[in-house]
Amino acid sequence: MNIKSVFSTINDVIVGFVGVLTGLVTLGVMAQVIFGTGTLGLDIVGNISALVTTFMGGGLAGLIALIVLFGLWTDK
Repeated sequence: MNIKSVFSTINDVIVGFVGVLTGLVTLGVMAQVIFGTGTLGLDIVGNISALVTTFMGGGLAGLIALIVLFGLWTDK
């Protein structure tokens, strides 16, 4: 087993984990939109809104960081 295959395996695990989390967040947002309350006591929409507000509170640097983070997220 070489180092390239080890990193490939680690990357596959991370991509799978991120996929599961993305699905859970999507499910939570849809449940909150449909039912109007947080799923399992979590306010996912409020947390996402607070995260974006935190980035926007950083001024231009926060906006650039949000754009870079979004670019990394969508670049699969």
